Amino acid sequence: MIKKLNLLILILLLAACSSARQSSEINKAYVSTAKYNSFTCDQLIQESELIRAREPALAAKVDQHYKSQKNTEAVAWLLFWPAAFWLDDGSKEAEKLSQVRGELDAVRQAMLQKKC
Repeated sequence: MIKKLNLLILILLLAACSSARQSSEINKAYVSTAKYNSFTCDQLIQESELIRAREPALAAKVDQHYKSQKNTEAVAWLLFWPAAFWLDDGSKEAEKLSQVRGELDAVRQAMLQKKC
């Protein structure tokens, strides 16, 4: 019984080693508002809606990758532990999501500056 408990604890600890992140853990990237200074209020609103429409799909991709990696990692640790060190951390999707969040923030800042 104690061996099973120790094995379970070891598996849980190793499963926490993944570098994949959930969408809620991804911060926005800095994007300068200079890109949006020449936009009118209507253009800023339209751009904001376009960016906002992309965000949920990217967040879902990041979350799906996170779940997939956690499951794969658990299996890798149980069956072939060296494979666990080559798991993909999902940085490409996370970077895209971070960029979109930064762009949305930049548009909001430009809207505030123009008092839209």
